[in-house]
Amino acid sequence: MSEITVSEKQKGKKGLHPIIKHMIRQLLIYIISFGIVFGLFYTAVNELNRLLFEPMDANDDTGITVEIPMGTSVRGIADILYENGLIRNKGVFRMFVELSDKGSKLKAGRYVLSKNMDPQQILDELVTGEAAVDTVQITIREGLCIRDIASYLEKFEKDDKKVFSFTAQEFIDAAKDVDRFAAEYPFLYEIPEERRNGEFPLEGYLFPDTYIVYMDSSPDDIIRKMLDTFERKLYYAEFNDVPLLTKIEEMGMTLDQVITFASIVQTEAAVKDEFYKIAAVFHNRLNIDMPLQSCATVQYALGRSERKPFLTNEETSVDSPYNTYKYKDLPIGPIASPGQLAVEAVLFPYEEFMDPEKPMLYFVYAGDNKHEFNYSYNAHSKAKDKYEKLWKESQQEND
Repeated sequence: MSEITVSEKQKGKKGLHPIIKHMIRQLLIYIISFGIVFGLFYTAVNELNRLLFEPMDANDDTGITVEIPMGTSVRGIADILYENGLIRNKGVFRMFVELSDKGSKLKAGRYVLSKNMDPQQILDELVTGEAAVDTVQITIREGLCIRDIASYLEKFEKDDKKVFSFTAQEFIDAAKDVDRFAAEYPFLYEIPEERRNGEFPLEGYLFPDTYIVYMDSSPDDIIRKMLDTFERKLYYAEFNDVPLLTKIEEMGMTLDQVITFASIVQTEAAVKDEFYKIAAVFHNRLNIDMPLQSCATVQYALGRSERKPFLTNEETSVDSPYNTYKYKDLPIGPIASPGQLAVEAVLFPYEEFMDPEKPMLYFVYAGDNKHEFNYSYNAHSKAKDKYEKLWKESQQEND
């Protein structure tokens, strides 16, 4: 009996063709890869579903009050919701809002939300704007002084009922404590010492804007909101791509001087392009050591809220550090709250009026919120006589 060795047995066996083996290996790789990809995809879908459609805690209906300030971006809203534990991922929520095409429909206000609300429910609340009933919208116009702001808030009504419990004087008193607010807003330390103990040290720094505020707000609450907005929209803002602080330094001015200057422009101008022109005239007067002779500063000194375009000699003779007919240079401080346009006009005045060889030095109210500008005093004097006469005649007709 012959013996067959192992090697001979192996030679006698027919194995798989190498091509078949290669195909099997490739197929196994594809199957495994597909399994991994499918597993990852399935996990990702589940995670995305959790982020987009599941609440943070389905069993927690505790009300969480969040405030969405006026003008807050989608990114800012996502930050607020995340900080309050209402969403899991800020980026995914922003994407959800954009895909829903509702980014421009989100409304400011005070909302009571909860962790058992999913992102869609939260988004619906922000779109419908059904804010809690204890908020109101107030609008502080450019050019109002603290006296005007305080009076407006004291008289503010909703449904024929006064909203705020404080008086105008209580608001004015709260705005006197500069040092208390300066601890939170260091730019207030730039207010000169001589004005810190005055009647309206925060004049010019309460930024004019539209605000959503609580009906039980205190004067401090509203003042802080306005200082927050000043910080965001002016102090850290850029004008013509130049940071405010950089431009101020280039001009050799202080923040308080710019705000004071801008407050005068704000109260003198009404039409957009005239802001830059009036700012140029005042720059030119300062450059040649000429009194600013701003009617608005005199009327502030006289304590008037309603302004008139022409003043008497007696009025322009009032002894006040705000009287720019009597004293040269800028007044001791701002006379109102300037907006961004007035500040920009001070930083970038109308260049055609700034020719040192022929500076524009005069303007006079010409009716319909517009002014006539003149290079010479003679032309200005004639224009002033003309328009003052027309103004007086119109006043008599109205009487």
